[in-house]
Amino acid sequence: MFNESSDVYDLIYSFKDYEKESIEISKVITSKYPNCKSILDVGCGTAEHHKYLKGKFSIDGIDLNPKFIEIAQKKNPAGKYSLADMANFDLQKKFDVILCLFSSIGYLSTLAALQSTLQFFNKHLHLNGLVIVEPWFTKENYHNGKINMLTYDKEDIKICRIVHSYAENDFSILHFHYLVATPTKGFKHFDEIHQLRMFSKDEIIDVFKQTGYDVEFDSKGLTGRGLYYGVKRTDII
Repeated sequence: MFNESSDVYDLIYSFKDYEKESIEISKVITSKYPNCKSILDVGCGTAEHHKYLKGKFSIDGIDLNPKFIEIAQKKNPAGKYSLADMANFDLQKKFDVILCLFSSIGYLSTLAALQSTLQFFNKHLHLNGLVIVEPWFTKENYHNGKINMLTYDKEDIKICRIVHSYAENDFSILHFHYLVATPTKGFKHFDEIHQLRMFSKDEIIDVFKQTGYDVEFDSKGLTGRGLYYGVKRTDII
């Protein structure tokens, strides 16, 4: 995911208020796990949140994109960043809190993969540890057949990204087209196709319960997509 756009990812998403989101994340963690010292960020991306969280917590991260791991490590040299699959990873370490934000969970294509992911989260959490998952859209709240455009305009680089999104069965398909221009390299065009599973609320809650957590859902969350809070009550791996 984002293999072609890794180098411009932070520019494209510079509109996001990572600092504000990080403050909200800290509030949730402080409320639900007051003594939190360690965080694992699963699907950490370029670790922009970590710039604001690392002063309060020890943070490690995993991602499938090697370029993201490289970028993340530079932002938080004290953290350990690993190339790993959220549905099957072993860091030989336990954490107080696991984050999975920006709808990364939607890249899991099956319920079995979701179950495996939450099992591996369980394995890497202390008892009573906290999981915070930001979901992708459900079938009920997904806007089918939509076109969006983002631009980034600076003197040394211009970026336009247009995405056509549509539904196919249980999945939403996002077809991204990028046009990037710089004074030295001229124009570059590339595209990416992302497929995200639209898990229902009941499906996610059921899998949380099956994998050893008490779970609750905050319908607002950080960006309007909601947040799931899972508290590990039993070891299952």
